[in-house]
Amino acid sequence: MNDRTVSINGALVAASTTGVSMNDHGFLLGDGVFDTLIVRNGKPIFLDRHLRRLRNGIDRLQIENAPSDSELSEALLQLVAANNATDARVRITITPGPGSSPRHRGTQPLTVISTAPLADAPLPVSLCAVAWTRNERSPLAGIKSTSWGENATILRYAAAKGFDNAILCDSTGRLSECTTSNLFLVIDDCIVTPSLVSGCLPGIIREVLLEENVASERDLFPSDFERATEAFITSSTTGVVPVQRIDDRVFPTDGQFTATAHEAIAKLSAR
Repeated sequence: MNDRTVSINGALVAASTTGVSMNDHGFLLGDGVFDTLIVRNGKPIFLDRHLRRLRNGIDRLQIENAPSDSELSEALLQLVAANNATDARVRITITPGPGSSPRHRGTQPLTVISTAPLADAPLPVSLCAVAWTRNERSPLAGIKSTSWGENATILRYAAAKGFDNAILCDSTGRLSECTTSNLFLVIDDCIVTPSLVSGCLPGIIREVLLEENVASERDLFPSDFERATEAFITSSTTGVVPVQRIDDRVFPTDGQFTATAHEAIAKLSAR
């Protein structure tokens, strides 16, 4: 797959020629939104859902003059074709563009769409609980903000302790999410996940599992790890991934409920 082409504000350009203005608010302030999806057999998976979530982030951050959903879709498909991205990961990033100061944005937002090869199928993961919290009252709660330094720091901390990812609670002590994924537990033969009031991201795979009545929302707490018989995480780029360990608690990686969730997503993605 040729990844030397990217889409900048709707135009296909060589990646080696691209640059970001030193006054771009995404670069200076982490002021922007992004979304990541996968392409299978040349077709974007759940594209409408991703564009809807991205639009919510654009509106929340009040980014004016952003491209329409149809313009984003057209640019994405052109890039996929140009890069022969039959199976790929696609990222859409939108910032307000350059501005004269942190308080003053310009009028021309920056839109970048890029493709990358899909990673190998993920193995079962290990998670650790951390003391840091997900602020459910933050203006950035529930959107994919480019202000990602907090998550990056927590991921490095988890890796240093020998874990693949970290689990965060909200400010009230409820379970919220992992740094890069939504969290699901199987309790009393039911697949449950934290509700959006915990500040977690409205993940696309999470959304589909809830709509298909495969899972349900519930206030969850760290004490629920002891009650859970299975655990898995989800994201658009990895799908449903079994959890083999949360701190010292070990879970089966071939559980029937995890398999049910995986099969549901595979079936709907194939449509």
